[in-house]
Amino acid sequence: MRQTIHYKSFALIIFILIAISNSSFGQLRIDSPYSRFGLGDVNPGYNVYQSSMGGVGYGVRDYLRISTINPAAIAAIDSGSFVFNAAFNGLFVNTKTTSQSGSTNYFNLSYLQFGLPVTTWWRTGGGLTPFTTVGYNVSTHDNLDSIGDVRYSHLGDGGITDIFWNNSFKIGKKLSVGIKMSYLFGNTNYRREVELTDHPYAFMYRLTNNINVKGLYLNYGLQYYTRFGKEEEYDKKKYFFGLGLIYANKQKIKSTKSAFGVTYTNGADGNEFVKDTVVDINQGDGYIVMPMKIGGGFSVGKYKKWMIAADFTFNEFSKFSSFGINDSLSNSIRYNIGGQYYIGKIAINAGFKYNNSYLNLNNTSINDYGITFGVCLPLRNNANTISDVDLSFEFGRRGTTINNLIQQDYFQVRLGVNIRNTWFNRPKYL
Repeated sequence: MRQTIHYKSFALIIFILIAISNSSFGQLRIDSPYSRFGLGDVNPGYNVYQSSMGGVGYGVRDYLRISTINPAAIAAIDSGSFVFNAAFNGLFVNTKTTSQSGSTNYFNLSYLQFGLPVTTWWRTGGGLTPFTTVGYNVSTHDNLDSIGDVRYSHLGDGGITDIFWNNSFKIGKKLSVGIKMSYLFGNTNYRREVELTDHPYAFMYRLTNNINVKGLYLNYGLQYYTRFGKEEEYDKKKYFFGLGLIYANKQKIKSTKSAFGVTYTNGADGNEFVKDTVVDINQGDGYIVMPMKIGGGFSVGKYKKWMIAADFTFNEFSKFSSFGINDSLSNSIRYNIGGQYYIGKIAINAGFKYNNSYLNLNNTSINDYGITFGVCLPLRNNANTISDVDLSFEFGRRGTTINNLIQQDYFQVRLGVNIRNTWFNRPKYL
């Protein structure tokens, strides 16, 4: 009997990915005042398994989970398997300043991704995930002579979605190289509103700047992975060591920009009534310059017993610009360290992350750090399917209340489902 490939199922998955990219990710809402800068909050790209260990992954190899932070790692997919991963995310945030505080939460689809073999030395896959997200609503007041109280509001929403194609190529038994080709698309709106609160019949003013992104973005990866130390009972090598490197050069992403300003009032029924269009400018095509990124990491451990891993990432955000404006961002350095320990068939994970971010406001660095932990739970398997569930929990803090800034304490929970199916087995009749 000839080898059977599930082409219809494969096509269905591609259709679902595209459909969801236009719905779930487009409806994402967050409450992050710091997403006002740059392109917003940048998604580091961890899967749930990596997230539960502090975000490590450059030197980690796993046959059941797709790694997008190091595209070379999907070489771990074996020659007869189709791998599918999906994840959901919940975030609970407490935001505070020296004078006030508030809480928000949201839930969303985190990613959908798949991987499969093409040849004995080539693995491919794809998926989609948020690349950046924007969501904030910050107001300030000022008292002006002869006018009274004036409220200035800064609001933003939207984000960029990443639909990607991953490829990894084996070079011998221990080395693999990879490339992740992303198509980035989405809209981001930045609004500024002015209201004369002491004059209820005065018109309000709103200026909206819209940036629409549609372009390609490339990431590269390298991974060395070896096993050593023979396990006498099973005649297998019980220890492993992985070393990974990632790189993305400075790249221009095609974008368009427009500005639209109106004067308006709010009616008693809650509807908005626009009086005049003050600004309507199509600024045309331009570029967002994504900065150079480089990182490295390692993993070492005993197979199905324990693992220790660490990563380091440098982003040259001082070179970021959007339509020629660099937003005064600083270079960013991120550290991740984590580990894993097996109790029977259940893996217990823990880790720590620290991100010296690209923001420096009021002469104060806006840093992000957190501790993580989680579990990997195997599900009932059969001859053709292996699957498990990942749970990840993170407690973190971003920013500070020093120098009139904003501090966010957050708790994040993530659920990942991983399925490996032997689509490419060659059945035999006995």
